[in-house]
Amino acid sequence: MSCLLNPENPVLDIYSTVLGILQLLIVSESGTPLVATEKVHELTHSNVSLLSSVYRKFPFETTTILFSVSIRDLETASKKEGKWMQSISDMALKNSTNGETTVENVLALSSISGDATGCEQQFNRLKNFINEAVEPYREELQLVLYPMFVQICLQVLCNGHKAAANKFYSRHVKLFENNTNYAAMLDSLQKLNSRDDVSGCLRATDFRENKYTVNLSEEALDYLKRHLKLEDNMMLLQVFNQHVKVEISGEEKRDYDLREGTNTADKDTKGDNSGSNMMLQLQQAIKNVRQGPLCAPSICFYTFLNAHQGLCTVDISANKTLLSAGFEDSSIKLWSITPGMIQSKPAGIDPSKIYIAADYWRIEDHTEDDSKVRYEEVVTMRGHSGTVYKTCFTSDCKYLLSASEDYTVRLWDLETHTNRVSYRGHSYPIWDMDTSSTGGYFATASQDRTSKLWITDRIYPIRSFTGHTLDVDCVKFHPNCNYIATGSSDKTVRLWTLQDGKSVRLMHGHRGAVMALAFSPNGTLLASAGDDKRVRVWDLSTGTLYKEFRGHTDIIHTLSFSSDSSMLASGGMDCTIKVWDVRKGTSSSSLGEGGSSTELLGSYPTKSAPVIYLNFSKYNLLQAAGAV
Repeated sequence: MSCLLNPENPVLDIYSTVLGILQLLIVSESGTPLVATEKVHELTHSNVSLLSSVYRKFPFETTTILFSVSIRDLETASKKEGKWMQSISDMALKNSTNGETTVENVLALSSISGDATGCEQQFNRLKNFINEAVEPYREELQLVLYPMFVQICLQVLCNGHKAAANKFYSRHVKLFENNTNYAAMLDSLQKLNSRDDVSGCLRATDFRENKYTVNLSEEALDYLKRHLKLEDNMMLLQVFNQHVKVEISGEEKRDYDLREGTNTADKDTKGDNSGSNMMLQLQQAIKNVRQGPLCAPSICFYTFLNAHQGLCTVDISANKTLLSAGFEDSSIKLWSITPGMIQSKPAGIDPSKIYIAADYWRIEDHTEDDSKVRYEEVVTMRGHSGTVYKTCFTSDCKYLLSASEDYTVRLWDLETHTNRVSYRGHSYPIWDMDTSSTGGYFATASQDRTSKLWITDRIYPIRSFTGHTLDVDCVKFHPNCNYIATGSSDKTVRLWTLQDGKSVRLMHGHRGAVMALAFSPNGTLLASAGDDKRVRVWDLSTGTLYKEFRGHTDIIHTLSFSSDSSMLASGGMDCTIKVWDVRKGTSSSSLGEGGSSTELLGSYPTKSAPVIYLNFSKYNLLQAAGAV
């Protein structure tokens, strides 16, 4: 067997050698030969026991060589499978694409493929990327398209794809026809039909053998690199690396001449012109962002589980620290939506509690308990004698207002969590309420067909708004706090002035009760929705319909505009949140797939939770709530 492992043999087939050893030398303990049907390349760590039997039957040197060869094969295979080993080309490609490029622009090292379809797709992506680039970089990056176009045409031709090269040329040559500097090369390129034609054309040969120089700023080059790294653009990377040379155009050095009598007015004028150009470019970039496609908002949805008390209303404080909810059992509950518990300071008198004589038997214990600060996860406040239909935090987040079926509005102190004031003025249940962003004003909407204006330091209303013929179901303050809007079961929306209580706008069009209202933050639009499952957006300057959104399949209960007035969110009993684009440029009557309006940006189902609260935060986080 020594001839099988002869070290003098320079060409040794390791696999056949080991297989021969397994077939001839491995025996069992009883002396019966074992049939070795496995191939060496299928060996795993479990086969080491077989090698140990060889060690017991044969010399140490032979088994040592066999064992070391097998272990090396196993280690090499595992390293390759686990990608512990990389070839030089793979390492160069990874380091070049992930690392910073030099001025000579070594972006990547990859092999050129003859896939004509892949070249077409990658060039289309590059063209679209450059055409949609922001203004400071678009003009610079346009210069990159020409050398990439010519090199791809030549490469596809050299790979033998004549038809694909002709199609590629005809589709993209219009990009460069207006430039007279490219005319000669384009004419020559059109006449090439094979690899031999390319080799015989002087212009094509010079173009392939010499790098085409492009002047780019460092920012524009970085902008291009990000695109090439994010997409599968290995063919473009190879063409860019081999045939395009980028010269970085640095900042011009300003020559400060300090000699006496030197006139620097011309230099200052040039500096002012460059500053004005930069400002124009910045303004154009801002305009492009504002007029570009909208991004869908992030949504934070609060789900009330096991709400057997019957959830009616939800509100979140302006400082985003507290969440309030009103229930059918006349209770109001508070939660902290920030880490930590709610602190309740001691109050002298709690109107929500009625003490009897037995409560004062241990008066000392009560005094000690009432003087301590309490920390609770959930604070429950009671005082109403009917369903709580609406809760609203005041603008300073010091108080909470609640409207109820018992015809009253109550003011709650958020330090002691006790009732401070009870406001009376309506003769029927109060369905809705809204607070003003300035001062202590709030407005209510009631079943008595009126809406009333209040101020927190008076227990009676200071203004009544009459005109609706059925219940007033919703009310909302205008952003400037000089108007309020009301929606009614009489299918109309009215806009009122706070100065004299007169109706200045009357908007018809709904086919059911109006249950929700929302003003755009810029004050120009008013959105309304309700039983007819449609969202209508009104132009307040004329009182006419601006847009109508269709897509909901059940009653809509809540609306909210984004902070820049570009998006509108709606939610209701169909357990979905829909986000709409309210900007100009789309038809108010066009419908897309599924019968929804084409302005629909996204539809987000909540599975089984009806949406009763929506509110966009300052940074366009959409907060929502509902109960299962």
